[in-house]
Amino acid sequence: MDLRTVMLMLAVGSFLYGLLLVIFKFKTNSFQEVPFWITAKNLQAAGSLLLYFRTSAYDGFTMLANTFLLLGCAYEACAIRILSGYNMKRRLHVIASIGVILACLITVFLDSPYRAGLIFLLQSVFYFLPSVYLFGKSDMEFSLKLLLAACYFAAGLIFLVSSIICLAFPVYALKLNGSPIFGLIPGVSFCIFLVSGFILLMLAKERSDKQIQEIKKSLKKSEIRFQQIIETAIEGILIFDEQYKITFANKNMASVLGYTIDEMIGRSYVSFFPESQIDVYNYQKSLRKKGEGSVYECCLLRKDGYKHWFLVSAKPILDDSGNFEGSFAMLTDINDRKEMELLLEDSNRRLRELSNTDSLTGIANRRCFDAVLEREYSRLRRSKSELSIILFDIDHFKEYNDYYGHVTGDDCLRQIGGVLASSIIRAVDLAARYGGEEFACILPDTDIHSAVKVAERIQQRIKELKIEHKKSAVSEFVTASFGITTVRYSPEITPPDIIAAADKLLYKAKVSGRNLIKFAEYAEAQGIDCV
Repeated sequence: MDLRTVMLMLAVGSFLYGLLLVIFKFKTNSFQEVPFWITAKNLQAAGSLLLYFRTSAYDGFTMLANTFLLLGCAYEACAIRILSGYNMKRRLHVIASIGVILACLITVFLDSPYRAGLIFLLQSVFYFLPSVYLFGKSDMEFSLKLLLAACYFAAGLIFLVSSIICLAFPVYALKLNGSPIFGLIPGVSFCIFLVSGFILLMLAKERSDKQIQEIKKSLKKSEIRFQQIIETAIEGILIFDEQYKITFANKNMASVLGYTIDEMIGRSYVSFFPESQIDVYNYQKSLRKKGEGSVYECCLLRKDGYKHWFLVSAKPILDDSGNFEGSFAMLTDINDRKEMELLLEDSNRRLRELSNTDSLTGIANRRCFDAVLEREYSRLRRSKSELSIILFDIDHFKEYNDYYGHVTGDDCLRQIGGVLASSIIRAVDLAARYGGEEFACILPDTDIHSAVKVAERIQQRIKELKIEHKKSAVSEFVTASFGITTVRYSPEITPPDIIAAADKLLYKAKVSGRNLIKFAEYAEAQGIDCV
């Protein structure tokens, strides 16, 4: 087989090999690209093709062909270094490339034997290096790597002997030019191409498979580690599918709720919510469907039926297209803290009630009355409605206390307070002890006539109590006098002005004989003479 044929075969083979590597790179998901490999084969193909056209003469064209061929050999050595498990620094292959180019430029100025000797010497170096890399790994298996290392070493040895002959014995080298001995060189190159090409593909596949196995092992370790973390986490962990059925629950979550893990798997999340928390479940479910996470508090039902409070941090689980396919929740036990908060809230509520309640009669006190009046009068600005106030006090109560004693007087006030509370029908109305023997009512959205009817009802029920009052100048039983006014909102009118108007009407009822109801609109009440 002559030199031109071998060069052509090397060119076609290298091009096809490079094309195969490119196809593997873009079409095979498991193929791991080896740096420099595709470049090496393309350079070898280009160099061999150029030498195919220049086998009998040496000129710039031939020098370029040798440059490509040597660079291809250098880059293949880099690829094998990486395949052997070594690191490849960028500056190393840059220095090698510059060295090859300079050496090829020098060959222009050398005679034929020395020129061939230098090129053979460089090729021997680039064949010895891969054998060194392949032999150098202490963990190398006795497999295709050893065969490939031996092939590269044999090729390097042949090129080294050829370079020594050309450099040390140039005259003898000229006589051998064209002999079968020198004809071995391209034949050896082609054999190395065939053998190394197949073995390198096997090594690349082996490397790819090992990397995949290492990734799988790493993922498995990560999965086991994650599972251990999840199982031993002090927080509860729940994972739901798109139907909000539980697909995973850790031991802590099941333990807190009194279930086993198997009992929780497959159950609907909503089945753990009490009726009072269904709105919370529906709202959080809608957020997850939108792809939004949140942190919220909720209580879940234990297996024994008791409620247990959690702080829930939830995230949606989306597929590659962004579609909802489940959610993940981490639940922190806050039951003790929440129970303390609820107890504190209940205590504060009771304290507020006590601070706004008259201790003797059990109805609202003066403080509560003033606050409600302020709020309801401000509301008139928006509602454009009416507000009625009733003030009344027990007739001749000082004489009652002096005659019957303060204990009996307190009992009388309690009975009057009970009558007042039972006479107020609407939840928005307020009955209060205004001070001493004086009582008051706030009637939102009530006109003067409706307010009078309420006062008449209170007056009648007081009479029905038939509390004896021998020192009264009005009746033998306890009676009361009433003052009623109705107001609409005006910036010039304040709550104290409304109380003053009702008080004028109450005073008028007293001076008119007591046990009477006096009423008027606010503007009319302002004109009443209290002297």
